[in-house]
Amino acid sequence: MKRIALILAASAVLAGPALAADIYYDQPVAAAPMAYDTGFTWTGFYVGGQGGVALSRESGLFSSNNSSFRGGSADGNAGVVLGLHGGYDYQVQNFILGAVADLSYVDANSQATFQQFGQEFGSKQDIDFMGTLRAKGGLTSDRFAVYATGGLAYANVSNKLIGSPQVSSAGQTYNVSLEKDDDNFGYAVGAGLDYLLGQNMSVGIEYLYTDLGKVNTKVKYTPVGGTIATDSLSATSNDDLDFHTVWAKASWRFN
Repeated sequence: MKRIALILAASAVLAGPALAADIYYDQPVAAAPMAYDTGFTWTGFYVGGQGGVALSRESGLFSSNNSSFRGGSADGNAGVVLGLHGGYDYQVQNFILGAVADLSYVDANSQATFQQFGQEFGSKQDIDFMGTLRAKGGLTSDRFAVYATGGLAYANVSNKLIGSPQVSSAGQTYNVSLEKDDDNFGYAVGAGLDYLLGQNMSVGIEYLYTDLGKVNTKVKYTPVGGTIATDSLSATSNDDLDFHTVWAKASWRFN
């Protein structure tokens, strides 16, 4: 009996590894690699539109050494701005650099009037459109970018005479004309805030102060006919042609 028990025990010991070799275990499934979120980037070209208001400056008061001249008044009006823009941004870590150009229709004007020969005269200046070519630089934080901007500005400004083109006083008739001297080129500076709705769409708000230099306006009275010899008379206005714009904008980005 002891011999049989020893044989059985030895067989169990030898059979254990063989049985173990026939047992298979499922290997654990490796977890899928997680995608790395690189965040948003501002680098790339963009185009879009803007709309807001233009706050025109007051016209300079007229002055004259003519004894019949009676004071002067000024008035500036707010108007609508609608336009298009395009540019390029480049992001380096949390800094953003870029350039932008825009062209806008502006419905804003200013005027100055005075009393002469018992009638109202003066000049009205209409800002028809404006454009800028600017550099920009600022800071970014994920979806947000805040920046300062500045560069060249230009505009089309039309000047119109307020009052009759001809007036008579004390037996003398005068032709009335408006003369001006301006170049409509200057600079624009400001700041803005942009927000990425998605990688390819941003919205923002921007403020600009635009200065187009000096404008000299003269209302000239040239005598014609009549029986009294007299020299030409004039009233002049010399002031800065500047205004403010605030607009909202939306841009499609090709990043």
